[in-house]
Order: sequence, then C-alpha cells, then structure tokens
Amino acid sequence: MREDRNGTVSAAAAYRFQSNSHCKTYNVLRMEKKLVSGPNNMRSKEHGPLRVFLNIIGLLLCAVQLARADSFTIGYITGSHRRPNNNVYNRPGKAISGAITLAVDEINENTELLPNDTLNFVVAETYGEAAESLKQTALFWTQNISAIIGPQETCICEARLAGAFGVPIISYFCPETEVSDKSRFPTFARTRPPDFQIAKSVTAVLKYFDWKNVVVLSSSSDSFKVVVDTIVKIMEASGVHVVAHKNWSRTYYHGFTENPFNKMIDETYMDTRIYVVIGYHHEYVGLMTYMEERGLFRNGQYFVVGAHIDQYKPLEPEEYLRGALESGIDGLSLRAFRSYIGVIGSPSVYPEYEYFSEAVNRYLQSEPFNFANPFRTLQNPPPVILRPEAAYLYDAVYLYARAVHMAKSNGDNPLDGRVLINYMKHQKYMSAMGFMVATDENADAKGNYTLIAYKQLVRGAEPRYGLVPVGVFEHVDPADSTDVTGLPKLKLHDVIHWIGSGPPVDVPPCGFKGEHCVNENVIPIGNLPNF
Repeated sequence: MREDRNGTVSAAAAYRFQSNSHCKTYNVLRMEKKLVSGPNNMRSKEHGPLRVFLNIIGLLLCAVQLARADSFTIGYITGSHRRPNNNVYNRPGKAISGAITLAVDEINENTELLPNDTLNFVVAETYGEAAESLKQTALFWTQNISAIIGPQETCICEARLAGAFGVPIISYFCPETEVSDKSRFPTFARTRPPDFQIAKSVTAVLKYFDWKNVVVLSSSSDSFKVVVDTIVKIMEASGVHVVAHKNWSRTYYHGFTENPFNKMIDETYMDTRIYVVIGYHHEYVGLMTYMEERGLFRNGQYFVVGAHIDQYKPLEPEEYLRGALESGIDGLSLRAFRSYIGVIGSPSVYPEYEYFSEAVNRYLQSEPFNFANPFRTLQNPPPVILRPEAAYLYDAVYLYARAVHMAKSNGDNPLDGRVLINYMKHQKYMSAMGFMVATDENADAKGNYTLIAYKQLVRGAEPRYGLVPVGVFEHVDPADSTDVTGLPKLKLHDVIHWIGSGPPVDVPPCGFKGEHCVNENVIPIGNLPNF
C-alpha cells in the first residue's frame, strides 16, 4: 500500500486492500464451489453445505463492501484569476466553473447514481501558468484526491504525472493529440473532443460524394498541424488520393493582406476538381472569391470542402461568408460560396443549453467561487450563453461519477486510475450540449459534427444568405462495420443546391488532359475548365 509524504497509508491503497480482501474471498469460494461440485468429486457430498454457507458469507461481505458509503473528492484545476500586474490572461474558468458545482449537487441528489456515496471537490488555481498547473497536479496527489478534473489550458505534463501516480484525470479543455496514447497516459480521459476527430467527418463527406482525388490547402500554423496531418492520413487510409498539398504560412485577412490562394490555385486547378481547405474559416473567403474570379465555379465543375475547427453559430450564419475584418458580404463572395460545404462542430441544442447556461451562471455566484454578476441588478438581463467548455466540464463530472458507480458495482477499485479509465471507454451519455456523445477506445469524447451549405436565409427585396446545417454525422459501432477507419455516416436532412445537375465529378470522364479518350486527336470540350 502506498504511503503519503507523512507516512500514512493513502486512501487509494486502503480502499484497494479492503475491496480486494472481501471480493477476493468471494471469488475464491466461487471457484472452489465449481471444483467440488462435479459428479465425480466425492468431497462435494461431504462438504457441500459448508461450501455453500461460506460462499454466502463471502457474497455478503462483498455486497457490504460495494454498498458502503464512500466520499470521493475531485480536484478541480482551473484558471479563474490573474496574478498581480497581469491584465492579459482571459480567465476562462471565471465563466464556466459553476458547471462543476451544478453537476456535483445533481449527482449527490441522485438516488441511483452513487446512491451510498458523497461527491465533493476542491479547487486549485493555475493563473494561466503551465508550471503552476503542474504543481497543483502534484499537490493533489499528496492530498489523496480521488480524481482530477482539468487542467484549464495545458495537459500533456499533467496527464503524464497523473498517470505515474495512478490518479484518474478527466480533461474538459485539452485538445492535444498525444494524450490519447494510453501506453503513455493510462489514466487520461476527456469530454472535449480533440480537434483531429474532425478528420473522419471530412473524409466521410468525400466518400459520400465519391470524391477520391483532391488537393489539400492548409494553414501551416501550429494550431492546425495535427488536424491537417490527421485529415491527410485518414483520407489516404480511406482510399482518397491527395493529388497535391499546398499551404500558406501567415493568417490571411481578406481585403487587407496578400491573397495566398492565388498562386496555389494557379498551380493546381488543372489537376483537380475538388479542394479540401483547413484553416480559419474567415480565410476561406480569399480562396472562394479567387476561384469565382477565375470562372472555375461557373458550370459547377469545381467544389470546395472546408474544415471548421470551432462550433457552429446558429445566430450568425452570415459570418462564414465574409473576412475577419469585413463588415459586409460582397457579391463575389455570395456567388462563390454556392460551391462550398463545410464540416463544423455541431451547435448546442436550444433552448436547453440556454437553461443550462443560466444554471451555471447562478452557481458561479455561489460558494466556493462567488464571482460577481455585473447584470444581476438589471430588470431584464441579457441571456448568457456560455462557451462549450462549460458543458464539457459538467460532462466530465458525470463521466467520472458513472465510472465510479460501474467500478464499485463490479467490485473494482474506483480509486485506481488505470482501472477506472476502462469504465470511461466506449460510453454514451447525454451531454449538457443537448445531444448524445460517445467515447472511443481511448476514452476521448467523439466529436459531433454538422455539414453546412449555402442557403438563402431571408427572401424579399433584400435577401440574406449564409451557411446553414444540411446534414449530420452518425457514429458507427465498430462491431457493425467492416470499415477499419471507423468513418461516421453522413445523413443529409436538407437539399444542397448544386450549380450543375448534381455533385461535380472528381476526375473528368476522359481525364484532366484527355488521356483516357479513345480518339487521341480529340480533346473533349467538357474537360476544359471554363474561364
């Protein structure tokens, strides 16, 4: 049994000793019963009643162990405050921390989830500093915390440390890829889907429309490196050929900086019909308007699929048609985005998420946070819609509580992070976002993505246009699919208005240069781009 720094036995070790003592007795007796109960074993006749009696005693001891009341303390790592003289840190925890109090209170009032146990939490502040976050992780271990929820920004070192200590750590904020590796991070789970999971949905779109040859255009920013690498890897594993891969280095601001897409399109348009673009969505305006200017969209021969590494904003569908520094949408952009579809994080379900946001905001004003609400005195305060991390935090508490409940029900030690993490894999739950979420084999929450396309929003003398949801992605149970890549299924619930008679083909019938035509002296007119 592990001892803490003061030489006392840790809570995890003590629980493991008690649990194993009772349940091991039961399991051994159960095995012995099987051994002595055979027809050729004469001892079963002599000792049968005694064996049954001992077996019942073992079962009762195990049942008592599982039903006993325990107290589980969560260590919550957040960034809610600033150091003196630091006026830059945005303190995300100050807006979402009420979600953990809400979840803990609900679970403690639930008569079915952890009915005999008590859940509580203590708070550790990082001030937005990686070193402080790592320090708080170590301190939590010395305090015999049952599990860690967090941290706020960084996670790799904290997850490695928690894994070494055997402490379960559930992140509501971490986007890093490498922590999904269970050989290095055996006690890590998360309710915030890692950004790279959009790769499977993007690939599912290409497969749905039978687009097997594409050119990838991507930002070389560190923010997108993992996403880009994963998208290319998943596409190639799924039979999608990447004809060329071009990138741009600096964030593009349409109308204010040099358009990096001009050269990339000029170098590739003769070898592709389908583009996949990965970057900030406001940068895509430069790509779309240049292709429109070149006449590539005129007859519906070219098309663009975009990856959006954010959550869809249902109240701002026009935002996706203009640059970051533009106030309006020009006519060129309106025409261009008819040849575009995007994959984006699904929006929260309303009005449920609005109710959730209101509840979290109330808890923010209560113990242990006591954050002031500047709108509290207003007669009609504006609605507060929280960032999705509030839902991920709430979901993390419930994911942990359900895992503890299942571990105890099976006689396993809920304080052993390596054991508990297995109860967080391949789970399904209703998220505070308002839709069902599933976890994968790494205990990562799978992303829920939406397909958006160009639509008219308002008709009349002054029509409005934007990108609106036209499809969703359904996760497929690996047991029910022969697809080793585990791609979700695209389900369209609205019409995509193609410029031509339907989706464009990825390769012209006679090839890009007429190489597949029987008569080599004839160049099919349909193969030439229209300018």
